[in-house]
Amino acid sequence: MVRRKLTEVLEEYRQKKKRLRWNTIDSYSRAWNKLIDFTGDIMVSDFDNAEDFEAYLFEQALAAGAVKSNMKMVKVIMRWAWQKDYRQGDPFSGLRLPRVPGKEIRVFTDAELYGMLAAAPNDMWAARIIAAGSAGLRRSESLNLKVSDVDFDKGIIKIQSCKDTKETWPYSPKDYESRRLPLTEELNRLFVRILDELPVGYPYLMITAKRYWWLQQLRSQGKMGPRMMINPDENFCKPFGKILRTAKIRDGTYRDLRSTAITRWLLAGLAPQEAQRLAGHSDIETTMTFYAACRADIIDRARQAWSIGATGLEPATS
Repeated sequence: MVRRKLTEVLEEYRQKKKRLRWNTIDSYSRAWNKLIDFTGDIMVSDFDNAEDFEAYLFEQALAAGAVKSNMKMVKVIMRWAWQKDYRQGDPFSGLRLPRVPGKEIRVFTDAELYGMLAAAPNDMWAARIIAAGSAGLRRSESLNLKVSDVDFDKGIIKIQSCKDTKETWPYSPKDYESRRLPLTEELNRLFVRILDELPVGYPYLMITAKRYWWLQQLRSQGKMGPRMMINPDENFCKPFGKILRTAKIRDGTYRDLRSTAITRWLLAGLAPQEAQRLAGHSDIETTMTFYAACRADIIDRARQAWSIGATGLEPATS
């Protein structure tokens, strides 16, 4: 068995896993550093108190979901270290992770969607809203959508990786999975109007020309990092929050537009596996949480299923 300190394991893991997205490896690193804060920079083979680490995380006032997430990420690196013969066994084996209550899925109503579109300051913001609400695009997918990713004749939006070129920066969708999504008539019209306003040969559909040229300047100076490539418009939440307030919507996020799209696909009769493919979920269980939310009438239907008259269990009469 090879002896390695926790910091050495993390550094090697980061070097070996460069295929992972920047934000993924950053999350793993922060979780592992919490372990180092707890134990000190000990040999990875010496760590054997996963239960105490869990208690430590709760003592840091982390919510159950955050504790569970940190422990799952540390466990992944621990198992990798085991495979590398840096330790023996998985110290998290047999330890049940904290139970986390499921989050209620927020689905925007038609009135709320119309309100957002009316409050959108320009066509580009309207396109961002419809792209997420009708095609289920994630924020990073919307912002990295290129003109060449849209097939206007076939009515298809292609979510796919982008190479590092003179005009474009490298980008890969979550889980590196390419997929095709529906281009609605409303989004088609918006894209056409946006193209009319953009310079000829401009590669991106939902980033302003001003922002694009500023990013290109940063790239030329080596200052455009991986985080900015994933979300090239960092001034996003504030204007979207203003759209919600103008539309008099008290709660909701841009991600909820994607939830709305997935829910509507299921309500329209798509099978969970079909919705999974469109959404780009790596796990069908993720899609099934939306399927369960679609069955919002389950309580009423279950109540109606118990009908004394319908079951022949009428009370006896004397």
